[in-house]
Amino acid sequence: MSDRSSGRKLLGNFFIKKDLQVDLIIRILGASLISTIISAGTIFVIYYLQHKSVLLYQMHTNGDLSKGNIFVVILPSLLISVIINLLLAFAIGLYASRKFAVPIYKLENWAKEIKEGKINTKIRFREHRQMGSLTKSINILTDDLKGKFLEIKKALGNIDDAERQTTEIKRISDLLSEMDLGQTESE
Repeated sequence: MSDRSSGRKLLGNFFIKKDLQVDLIIRILGASLISTIISAGTIFVIYYLQHKSVLLYQMHTNGDLSKGNIFVVILPSLLISVIINLLLAFAIGLYASRKFAVPIYKLENWAKEIKEGKINTKIRFREHRQMGSLTKSINILTDDLKGKFLEIKKALGNIDDAERQTTEIKRISDLLSEMDLGQTESE
């Protein structure tokens, strides 16, 4: 089944956080290009320092010896190497950028849902090994918040009985004091 018939765009769905992903891809491409240029430059400099010239002698099939410029001999293979390096760097950049963007996207959506009051929200990552402790910490946080809000809700439900009012208000106060709400005691 083709990508068009399923309604999916080949690269359109690949970019989740486009700015982050494009920036990472450009950085990886730049690093690859710089390392390739340094490698090529090093080859030319070492050859020049050893031979005090950029000329080299070539033996032809008919036995003739001729002078040739090293740049003419090596440049085509270096250009092919640069193209291959850039293609590999682009592929690595695409892969790596998605590995960074997906967790950030999921964390942003999780935070948005928590802000909207959906305390039952859980987060899951496919990368269990790399993201396991983060997933566990986030889900423990949401479970803890849910538990505290459920206790507050239960305590508020019990306030209608005048006799229990003092103990339930104390319980709500204790629960709220466990949370750092960014306020001082005088507020």
